[in-house]
Amino acid sequence: MENNGKTTQLAVRRWSPLAELQELREQMRSMFDWRPFTPRFTALTTPREPAVDMFERDGNVVVKAEVPGIPADKVEVTVSDGELRISGERSEEKEVKEENYYRSERSYGHIYRALALPEGCDADKATATVKDGVVEVVIPKKAAAIGKKIEVKAA
Repeated sequence: MENNGKTTQLAVRRWSPLAELQELREQMRSMFDWRPFTPRFTALTTPREPAVDMFERDGNVVVKAEVPGIPADKVEVTVSDGELRISGERSEEKEVKEENYYRSERSYGHIYRALALPEGCDADKATATVKDGVVEVVIPKKAAAIGKKIEVKAA
């Protein structure tokens, strides 16, 4: 084919309705993302990251993390090298025995979250409490880290 004195080559491809159907099939498969059945326990063995809020209140760094279903004695909070680590494990077993009926269920879950703390936190005075499925960690800031407000005067 000639266009303004330049030669342009065209690629000729034979139309195949089967190839188009195959392409449509692949698009449908990827859209629905068909996968073989994944056992439930694989998702439970991977630690979940709990939702976390971190803020400052009254010169303290406060961290709140969701730990639903985990009793206080199974929650572990550590501060090391400027990092706060919250972890915990929940395990529950239910068993029902009735005449001609028996049911046994077990569920397990593990959480883990590590957060970098701002400079000047006093890890030795940190406290942690659990209430209603939320762990609250309060870490006081050292006096030098809080800073001092300086009054500004007109010259």
